[in-house]
Amino acid sequence: MDSLKFLLYTLARIGLLIAVTAFAVFVGDVAYPALVSLLPEGSTRDTMMNETLRSVVAFVIILSFLLPLFFDDGKKHAAYEIWSSVNITLTLIFMVMVCFVPSIFRDSFEPDGKANAFFAFAYFPHLWLQKTLGLDFVVSVLIGLVLIAGISYAAYLFSFKRYAKLHPVILGGPKRGEPPAVEEEDENTGDVDLLDG
Repeated sequence: MDSLKFLLYTLARIGLLIAVTAFAVFVGDVAYPALVSLLPEGSTRDTMMNETLRSVVAFVIILSFLLPLFFDDGKKHAAYEIWSSVNITLTLIFMVMVCFVPSIFRDSFEPDGKANAFFAFAYFPHLWLQKTLGLDFVVSVLIGLVLIAGISYAAYLFSFKRYAKLHPVILGGPKRGEPPAVEEEDENTGDVDLLDG
């Protein structure tokens, strides 16, 4: 994968993570509670309306989008022989950093201001880590993003290895654009033929 393709691939994955996160937050924090509110009142409804559970729902939605995506990426990169552990690692690191860095500045805003509401909305999928493990906001966001990146990388690597195992010529054959290897002619072949003659 050349530099331009790597840049475009990375930007596309960053944009997708942001878009998927926004969708997951909408489902977990808006659509899901609206649907649950239609259930009869009771302990089941109260449990399903729990903020921690809704955060888990949003987190799972993010994974449900990214896992198939990176699984497919691993297969495609194996098929087109553009696999690079460095590229995929850098892509995931950039994804984590772009989404994580804004969370560092949350405490610099007024606690009751609009900015704080934005942070609560944007990082809602990681709230369950903060609630269940008692972690700091920034730490919970970092761990959540690292979990997403790690699971995505595992899906990518599994897909690549699986495809390469089913098509061993991918790893053993020449790279795309390279001429096939030419076997060197045995220097003694001519002498043997003369003796036989």
